[in-house]
Amino acid sequence: MPKDKVAAQHNLMTITLTDEELYLLEAFATEQEIDDLEQAIPAMIHELVKLHDQLWDAQFAESTAPLDKKAFEAHEADKAGLTEDFDT
Repeated sequence: MPKDKVAAQHNLMTITLTDEELYLLEAFATEQEIDDLEQAIPAMIHELVKLHDQLWDAQFAESTAPLDKKAFEAHEADKAGLTEDFDT
């Protein structure tokens, strides 16, 4: 069964940049070897999303320590007979 192809929809947007924002966009375009600033904006958005996802993943990985500690404490309490079975 062939997969349905979905055409990308393009949207036109007009933006106003400060001199500093334009400088940053130009620097990003240069770094990414993008000649057209209009192409740099979507590339920058994709890069920001990728960085955001990496940050979220790192924060989530760090957040497991407190959960691991609670799980260990619960297991120890269960082994010591300090817990009750929910089914009883």
